[in-house]
This record gives sequence, structure tokens and C-alpha cells, in this order.
Amino acid sequence: MRTVVLMCLVLVFILLGQGRALGENMRLEDRARIADQVAKYAQLWDRKDVEAFSQLFTEDAVIEWHFADATAQPPLLKGRENILQYGHKAQAERLAGRQSRHHFSNLIFEDLTETSALTEHMFMVTHVTPSNPPIVRSTGIYRIEWRKTDEGWLMSHRKLFIDRRAD
Repeated sequence: MRTVVLMCLVLVFILLGQGRALGENMRLEDRARIADQVAKYAQLWDRKDVEAFSQLFTEDAVIEWHFADATAQPPLLKGRENILQYGHKAQAERLAGRQSRHHFSNLIFEDLTETSALTEHMFMVTHVTPSNPPIVRSTGIYRIEWRKTDEGWLMSHRKLFIDRRAD
């Protein structure tokens, strides 16, 4: 009887260890998938592919901008459709004739569960035109809330903290 109890305990410890390892592997996979989405964010915007860019967000996503010296409520975009419209307008007007490059670093996970995450990373955006060298356009921090959906990890709330004044 004692041998059976010991064997059962050993089996329980083995199974618990495998479950813990499986959970850790899932967390690592989720972190990698979110990091891929962060990279896609920069690439898709810089490629001017606003259709694919908008698909990185949930249907009810919110985008905020916070400028270093702002005293008023920051601008907000609500919903994937409005994000798509903003992207088309920005690429056709403000970014027309120039190439932007988003440089991201120091991705950290403030929180990560099976269905949600909170990340933060630094950024620097450069702009270049055919006749001028690149200039640093802005720097700051992205703070992003993520939701795991049937389509994968999508941004549900993106806050951009910009180190400079609003133009």
C-alpha cells in the first residue's frame, strides 16, 4: 500500500511539473506573439498599409495621444473603422511625400494573463524626404492593452506618450 501511495505522489508531482512547464511555454508563446504584433505595427504603418494596420486592433479599440505639455484632454480614436479612416487621412496628408520609420525598443510586459496583457515600449520616429536627410520626428512611450481574440493578440487600448509639445 505504501508503494502505491508513493507512486501516486510521484505521478502527481510529475503531472504538476508538466502543467507548470506547459503554462510557462504558453506564456512565452504569448509574449512572442505580442512582440510580433508590436513589430508588425511599425512595419505596416511605415509601409503605409493602413488596411492591415487597422487589423491589429480590436473592433472597439481606443487610441490616445498624450503630449508632454498638454493640459487639455488628449485626442481619442474609438473603433477599428475610425482607426482605418485616420490611417488613410494621415498617410494621404501629414505623411504624404515622406517616409516614416518607427524604431521600437525595451518592450516590457507589465501584466500577462491568458486573455489580456499590458505592455510598454519606447519609440523614436524618424521622417525622411527625397531631398532631406532623416530627422527625428518624435520620441516617447507606447503603453498598450492587449486582448487575446480568435484572431490572436490584438490591441484594445493604445496610449502614446509623446515627449514633445503638440504641434
